[in-house]
Amino acid sequence: MTCRPGHPPRHPDFEDGNSLALVHGAQSERAIEAVAAEVHATIREVAPWLAQDHFAPSVHRYLRAAAREQLLDQFIASTVESKGAGKVPSRTWEQATAATRLAHTLAGDLGLTPLGEARLRAVAGSAAVTEMSLADLVAQGAEIRKAAEARMAAQLPATATERDGGTDDA
Repeated sequence: MTCRPGHPPRHPDFEDGNSLALVHGAQSERAIEAVAAEVHATIREVAPWLAQDHFAPSVHRYLRAAAREQLLDQFIASTVESKGAGKVPSRTWEQATAATRLAHTLAGDLGLTPLGEARLRAVAGSAAVTEMSLADLVAQGAEIRKAAEARMAAQLPATATERDGGTDDA
C-alpha cells in the first residue's frame, strides 16, 4: 500500500478480519463474541438451569457484559504490568467499572451469585407455593360451586311445588 503515487509501499494492504487497530476489544463485536463463547461454555457447567429457552435473552446480555468486562480487565492488567497504572486511560477505568457492575448485576439476576441464587430459589419456591395455592383455591371454588348448585337444585323443586300446590286467593 502506498500513500502517494511513485512511493514504495509501506506495508501490505490490510485483510478483512485483521486486529491491528484493536486496543482492548471492548467495542469489537468479534472479540466480544469470542470471549462470550468461552464464558458460555463455563456457564453451562455451573448453571445448567440457564439452558432453558426463556433464559436465552438474559443469558445473551450477561455473556456480552461478562466478555466486555473480561476484555477490559485483561487490557488493564497487561498495561499496568508493562507500563504502569498511570498509562491506563481514565476512560478505560470507567468502562471497566461499568462493565463489572453490569456483569455482576446480570449475573445476580440469573442466579450466578450467592445472593442471586438465593433470590432465584426463593422466587421459584414461592412460585411453586403459589401454584399449589392456586390449585387449592380452584378446587375449593369448585366445591363451593357444587354445594351452591346443589342447594339451588334442592330449593327449585320446593318452590315449584309451592306454586303448584299453593292456594289461589283470586
